Amino acid sequence: MGQPVQQAPTWQYPPVPIPQPPGSGRGHRAKRNSRTLLIGLVVLAVLVVGSGITLLVRNAGDDTPQATNTPSTATSESPSESPSPSPTPTEQVPSRDDQLVTANKLYKIGPIATASCAEPPFAPVNFAAARNYYNRLLPCLNRTWSLAMKKAGIRFVPPKAVVYAGQIPSPCGIQRSIRAAYCATNLTIYIPYAVDNKNFKSNAVYSRALRLNTFAHEYGHHVQYLTGILVASMARAQKMNPTQKLLESRRRELQATCLGGAYLGANAAVIPMNGPLLVNWKFLIAHTGDDYSRPRVHTHGNRVSNYQWLVAGYNRKSPNYCNTYTAAPARVG
Repeated sequence: MGQPVQQAPTWQYPPVPIPQPPGSGRGHRAKRNSRTLLIGLVVLAVLVVGSGITLLVRNAGDDTPQATNTPSTATSESPSESPSPSPTPTEQVPSRDDQLVTANKLYKIGPIATASCAEPPFAPVNFAAARNYYNRLLPCLNRTWSLAMKKAGIRFVPPKAVVYAGQIPSPCGIQRSIRAAYCATNLTIYIPYAVDNKNFKSNAVYSRALRLNTFAHEYGHHVQYLTGILVASMARAQKMNPTQKLLESRRRELQATCLGGAYLGANAAVIPMNGPLLVNWKFLIAHTGDDYSRPRVHTHGNRVSNYQWLVAGYNRKSPNYCNTYTAAPARVG
């Protein structure tokens, strides 16, 4: 997989500040009328339906999200399965990096397996409780993705998860309690305790949805590293102009989002992803993207692209539908 690479220390997921659903700021003990919240979410969906976000309108009372305009899933065949003619002098032979991101073995493994393990109790009222949550959640993702790597014929190495308070040094720079981040140099997902604690006090259920979604996304970057996609994508970016680099960044981030969605979808029944947790997760995935970043960036994809790729992964439960590298630029906007 080449030498370890690191993402810029300013890359966090999702971009901040994070939109809060109705009912935020009332304290985690406050009672909430779930029907009222659901109606509010439907209204929000209607307001953005012109952008292609229709999940909440059609499935407000359904436990199975459905995607519209699912991202293209066409993948390139490997040379051994579909030999191509010898290139003419005018054809450009794909580099090894191009092959790794566009025709990776990951895209051919089919649906991933459930870990058969429920979400741990989530109440980060103190540092020990937050650390305990991730120590129990990490093996669940390891179980699912180790089986996926076995199907792909790729060696599996589990990542580490570090919960920290304040700030902490890492090979990828100082982590500063902004958002979770993945460092490929030491295969570690960094989780800031202060963010979990603050979100939990504001809205306990929404904070669960946010952490599950974020942790699954960061683990998606680890999957990219194990398969060689992350290193290859970073190498490709070194040869690109600024505009192309932003597009490559969005392909990389949206793929991690899709892989995270595949894990959540494969494990939806055992998490379980239903009731208030599902309602809050639906709000979150319809309001995640560069649109909400301050200062405004264009590195992770807009809310429509984030929504479409995440729900494609969730519904299909398969990395086969997460090949952002062969998608048209409009799909990774």
